[in-house]
Amino acid sequence: MTTKHAHIVTRVNASQIKKETINGEPHYRIPSATLPDDCVMNGGLYSAAEIEASYKGLEGTPAPLGHPKVGNQFIPARSPHAINKHWIGAWNENVRREGGRVLLDKVVNIRVANQTAEGRELIQAIEKQEPIHTSTGLELEIKMANGESKGKRYTWSAHNMQFDHDAILIGEPGAATPAEGVGMFVNAAGHEAEVLQANVEFTGDEEYEITAAAEHILRLADRAEQREQNKGRLDKLVTVIKSAFGGAQSESSQTTTANAAAPEGDMTKEELISAMNEAMKPFGEKLDTLTANQKEQGDAITELKTNADEQKRAANAATDEKLKALGFDDEDLKGMTANAKAKVLAKQAPAPVGFHINTAFGGAPTEDTNTLPE
Repeated sequence: MTTKHAHIVTRVNASQIKKETINGEPHYRIPSATLPDDCVMNGGLYSAAEIEASYKGLEGTPAPLGHPKVGNQFIPARSPHAINKHWIGAWNENVRREGGRVLLDKVVNIRVANQTAEGRELIQAIEKQEPIHTSTGLELEIKMANGESKGKRYTWSAHNMQFDHDAILIGEPGAATPAEGVGMFVNAAGHEAEVLQANVEFTGDEEYEITAAAEHILRLADRAEQREQNKGRLDKLVTVIKSAFGGAQSESSQTTTANAAAPEGDMTKEELISAMNEAMKPFGEKLDTLTANQKEQGDAITELKTNADEQKRAANAATDEKLKALGFDDEDLKGMTANAKAKVLAKQAPAPVGFHINTAFGGAPTEDTNTLPE
C-alpha cells in the first residue's frame, strides 16, 4: 500500500458557536464535522467501515490555526515547531459519529488565543461570525480499487487512517494547497507523504445551506457598513469631480439637494444620472464653443483656399493668352502644367532692338511692328 496525507476541508456553522467556562476560564466551543460515510474525494473511497475503525483517533488532537508547516513541508501538529508557531490554545473533543458523518467540537481557550496575533484574529472572526472552515489532517494507506459511491467513481480506497489534527482555517479555505506546489507531509518518523486536498460538501444538509446564506447576508451587511463609513469621502470626491468639469455647486446647495432627494443619503439611479448630466453641462458648453471656433477657422481656411485657387486660374489663363500670342494653340497647351508654361514663356527671346516679332506668319511682318512689346 502507498501512504498519503490528506487535508479534508469543511465549513463551520458559525451560528452554533457557544461560549462557556472550563476550569474557571472562558472558552469558545466550535461545532464541526468531517468525513461523511462512503464519500469519494480525490478519486478515493473513504468507506463507513474504515471511518468507524479510526474516527476516535481525533479525540484530544490539536486544533492549530492552519496546517502546521516548516518551510514548504507540512509537519505533525504535536511537534515542537508546530506548537510554537500554530498553537492557539485549541483542541478537538467530543468526537462522535452521527447521521453518517463524524462530528466533533473545537474548544478554544480565549485567554491563550489572545496571547498571539493569530489567535486574536480567530477570536475576532468568531465574534464577527466571519467564515470559518476546519481541515482534518490524517495519514492513510491507499489500496487500488474500482467502483462507484454516491454517484462518484473511485480508483482507490483509504485504509488504516491515523488522525494528526483538525485545523481551523479563517476565511475561505485554500492557502498553501498541493495545487500551489506545496504538497509533502513529513511525519514524526521523518517519512514523507504526498498531501491530498479535498473539500467536503454535505449535500442535502439544510443547516449548512442556511449557514451559507447567513454568512452571505453578513458579508452584505459588512459591505453596507463600509459604504456608510466611506460616505464622507465619496461626497468630497463627487465635489472634486464636479469642480474639475467646471460645474461644482456650493457645498450648502449640494447638501440641500441631496437631503431633499434622498433623506438617507442614497440617490436613485435616475437622480444620479441627472446630477452627473448637470455637472457635465459646463463641460459640454465649452466643448460646443470649441467646436464652433474650429468650424469658423475651417470656413476661413476654405475661403482662403478658394481665393488662392481663383488667383491661380486667373494667372494660368493670362499665361495661356501670352503663349497663344506666340503661336501656341489649345492643343499645345493641353496637359501642360503651370510651371511648364512659365518656363516656355521665359525662354522666348526678345527682339534685339527690343521690339516684339510675331513669328506666326514665317517672319514676314504683316503689320506695323514699330511698337513696344506688351
